[in-house]
Amino acid sequence: MKRWLIGAMAVMVAVSLAACTPTTEKQKKETTAATAKSAENMIPQSTGGAADKVPDPNVMPVAVVSIYHGGDSDSLVQDMDSLDTEGLDAQLLVDKLIEYGVLTDGTKVLSFDIEGKEDDSVGTLDLNQAESAEGASDEMFLTEIGNTFTENFELGKLKLKVNGANYAGNDIQQGDSDYLTYRTDYDMVE
Repeated sequence: MKRWLIGAMAVMVAVSLAACTPTTEKQKKETTAATAKSAENMIPQSTGGAADKVPDPNVMPVAVVSIYHGGDSDSLVQDMDSLDTEGLDAQLLVDKLIEYGVLTDGTKVLSFDIEGKEDDSVGTLDLNQAESAEGASDEMFLTEIGNTFTENFELGKLKLKVNGANYAGNDIQQGDSDYLTYRTDYDMVE
């Protein structure tokens, strides 16, 4: 599903870029007119060509991520955000969860490992603490973390540990065979 969506988005971007790109004949006319005008004024002009559309080398690359957090009346909210890096990093994702009020300040990733491939992959996230900053129920809290990590790292399931031990909240005590998976059946996802 995710790959299909990424593929569809890539096609839409390619079509929109093709529609906005001037044709060769139109580009020649614009270039000729710009060159004549430039020669008159002795001021360099933009050609409207590909050279003007080169990405700025001074702009830092970013990774776009989905962050799941609680909303009003027990709903789950998905927000798109970015990390100031080209690739994904577990600690930066945890920092975003702190920013959105899911995890408490000071939460650090002790380790994050992924085993297996694609839908069969299992991530193990070990945190120094796992407490809800927004006072959410254990179910909501685990859904926020589970959805955020399984979607962004494209995991089949996630094992949440705290200081090397299984997660133990107020209502949910996870065992060795308990994993978090991506949940679409939450009361409401906005």
